[in-house]
Amino acid sequence: MAHTVSLERADGAAREKVRAAPGQRRAYKRRAHWGWNLLAVVVGILFSVPFIWLVVTALTNNGTLSLSLSGGLTASNFTNLLSSSGTQAVGEGVGAALLNSVYLSAGTMVVTTVVAVLTAYPLSRFHIPGSNILVLAIVFVTGLPIVAVIIPTYDIFVSMNFINSLPWTILFLAATSLPFAVWIAKNFIDSVPIELEEAAATEGAGTLRTVMHITAPLSIPGLLVVALFTFIQSWSNFFIPFVLLQTPKLPASVTIYQFFSVHAINYSGLCAFAVIFTAVPVVLYVLLSRRTGGLSLFAGAVKG
Repeated sequence: MAHTVSLERADGAAREKVRAAPGQRRAYKRRAHWGWNLLAVVVGILFSVPFIWLVVTALTNNGTLSLSLSGGLTASNFTNLLSSSGTQAVGEGVGAALLNSVYLSAGTMVVTTVVAVLTAYPLSRFHIPGSNILVLAIVFVTGLPIVAVIIPTYDIFVSMNFINSLPWTILFLAATSLPFAVWIAKNFIDSVPIELEEAAATEGAGTLRTVMHITAPLSIPGLLVVALFTFIQSWSNFFIPFVLLQTPKLPASVTIYQFFSVHAINYSGLCAFAVIFTAVPVVLYVLLSRRTGGLSLFAGAVKG
């Protein structure tokens, strides 16, 4: 009898534990949820502090490493930054350098995107012997350091009198961006339903027309990724323009050194320059994001 009672008590305790388990799991999840939220807040603060210092210093006179508003807020750092005259100009000539950066980055973006599509399409659609090895070689080339090719490139540019030429620098920047761009473009073209191209071929469309009117429009999200990646990479590139270009054709990524001197650093001008320099890729990203709208371009294209 006592043994039976003890078994009933044990079964009751087990049932109570089973009933309590969901509540304990919910409490544990709530604690974990708050813990991760707290960690996210701490990380956000750590990332926000340098950005706040950057903006505040750009809006103050004679900024330092310490965050201070003792001198009041002013927009003169931005106006002086883009000024082309005046003895008090901060970062004189930066406006022209920004235009050089836009020219280099936009040109590289257009050349790279067009060539990447024309290269990725046959790799994706045609049976080419050794195409898989070629794709792996393309991926391998993306890992080569630019230092390994810049010295012979500089020698070629000097011998061919291409030094200080923006168009030839654009072509070299495009060549360095092509391997990764081709790899990305191929992956997106692979996802385009081939039935659409077969339907276009049935209507008499040639390969080039199919690429321009079928494949490329349906690959717009991938092409925008290629374009944005190429633009940002060219926009922030320091080493190649520093070696291949000279004043007054230097881009903004190179002219940043003018804010540093032997005895002091113009923190206010440097931060104002950084805000403008960073704003251009961000604006481009917003424009491209609005272009895609976050919607699938393949929805309803093929019926099963």
